[in-house]
Amino acid sequence: MVEITDLDALSAVLEPVKKMDVTHLVVERLRMLLERGILKPGSKLPPEPDMCKLLGVSRPSLRQAYKALDILGVIRAVPGDGTYINESTSKMLSVPLTFLMLMKKISLDDVFEFRILLEVDLARRAASRASETEMATMKSLLETMAASLSEEQKEAYLEAEYEFHNCIARAARNPLLLEVISMVSGLLWETRKELVNFVPSRSEDFKEHHRIYEAIVARNPEAAGDAMRQHLLTALNLTRSDAFLKRNEA
Repeated sequence: MVEITDLDALSAVLEPVKKMDVTHLVVERLRMLLERGILKPGSKLPPEPDMCKLLGVSRPSLRQAYKALDILGVIRAVPGDGTYINESTSKMLSVPLTFLMLMKKISLDDVFEFRILLEVDLARRAASRASETEMATMKSLLETMAASLSEEQKEAYLEAEYEFHNCIARAARNPLLLEVISMVSGLLWETRKELVNFVPSRSEDFKEHHRIYEAIVARNPEAAGDAMRQHLLTALNLTRSDAFLKRNEA
């Protein structure tokens, strides 16, 4: 008769088999395919039955992984068509950053200070790297802002101002900085919509933007950075004003 091996002896040398995290597995496989260039932004993924066979997972498990990837902004489902790797990355960092801000109690001051550090450098880089087309776009946006100084047109002013900053970020020619500032700008969008109501003089705000533009056109990085810092410090001080704080406490 074969003697049964002592269970205590086995438990001393063996660890329990770890259950495979299917969601993590799918995420890692997609990351690898992106890294190798097999998948690219905009790529359409194979139908779910084929993906299940390729990954060796069940359909419910695949859909659970897809749901996590959709929340992160990595993929997007098109009803009646299929699932795609997202071309837009604006959502990709905003979700974890939003939770980071809530869990670490990151204040509006902290976000604005980070924005100042980032956008001052972007303005400097734009002064060295902006193309003629990008500078023409900045000029056109300034013209829209100049034509939208009245209270009735403040939304048009805000949208042009928002795009003006985005144009500077693109002109800096750094994809990572562009993604980060796009994410931060998105988080601050509601705040910026509120701030436009507290700007003492929209004409002065316009002049601040025009000074940034003039420094970029003059190819003067230091002046562009200084003008951007001054503009953003003005905005930061507005968020600290009693009127703004009372409005947001209500």
